[in-house]
Amino acid sequence: MKGLRRKTALIMAFLFVLAALTACGQKGRLRIGTAGEGGNYNSLGKALSQTLQKDPYKINVEVKTTAGSAANIRLLSQDYLELAIAQSDVIDEMYAGTLDTQAMKGYSAIASLYPEPVQIVVRADSGIASVSDLAGKKVSVGEADSGTQKNAAQILQVYGLTSNMLTVQNMTYAEASKALGDGSIDAMFCTAGAPAQVITDLSGTTPVSLVPIEGQQSDLLTGAYGFYAKAVIPAGTYKGQDSDVTTLAVMSVLLASDKTPADKIYTITGALFKEKAALNDAVPVEFDLQEQKAVESVTIPFHPGAAQYYQECGITVQTSGE
Repeated sequence: MKGLRRKTALIMAFLFVLAALTACGQKGRLRIGTAGEGGNYNSLGKALSQTLQKDPYKINVEVKTTAGSAANIRLLSQDYLELAIAQSDVIDEMYAGTLDTQAMKGYSAIASLYPEPVQIVVRADSGIASVSDLAGKKVSVGEADSGTQKNAAQILQVYGLTSNMLTVQNMTYAEASKALGDGSIDAMFCTAGAPAQVITDLSGTTPVSLVPIEGQQSDLLTGAYGFYAKAVIPAGTYKGQDSDVTTLAVMSVLLASDKTPADKIYTITGALFKEKAALNDAVPVEFDLQEQKAVESVTIPFHPGAAQYYQECGITVQTSGE
């Protein structure tokens, strides 16, 4: 009986230690919010997770599929994520609490990554040649609460297209690509680095074209929203694209919760630049990160861990602790 009690006590002690170790493992895990399958955020998040789990970093990063930029920022603010990728325009708006958005804090920047042009995709035989031609059409504007949806709303508004002038649908990029391919919708908005894999795949099976954003409307948007920059999607980016397409772009930015330890963010920041070749291989967009460019187009403070890395590179940035 005494031996049984001793054995039981040993088993209980083992289970207690195992539970403690498991809890420590969960506590040490970082969760990164990306976006829907088929987008560059998701591909980049997976590549970053795989890279950071290897030597010499040994940081456990779990990829979380979300609705995109706005959802990621909200989840960061609510401590459901430790890392996230989001568009610079959405970050600016939600951090400052401008327009109809309540200010959300508790997160800071790690690095500006790559430009994300607004891409409006239609079937090549649709007869849609301008944004104005979307009147009366069925259009996917991205997932609800996503950066793409916000861009689409701003662009449609400046072209004078109100909600009752077209049928707006909230879809993931994968859903919209399928619907555009089978003719269920007439156009899809996609704010992502070019080439976007989902559009590349679609153009391989369905002749498509890109609708430009240009002229007076482009000027109005860049004037009204400082985070927009004029951009060009070069000819040949997608199958059947024979000429350059003028559009607008925002920047993608890697963010961190202010509660994430500075030493981990310092390591992650350095890994971005040391492993940029491997990260570039995971996504079809150009990912040639340089420290000086990585601190541009960011309108919020940087995480202290990231600031320490940049300081060692001779670059001073404002931190979230200031």
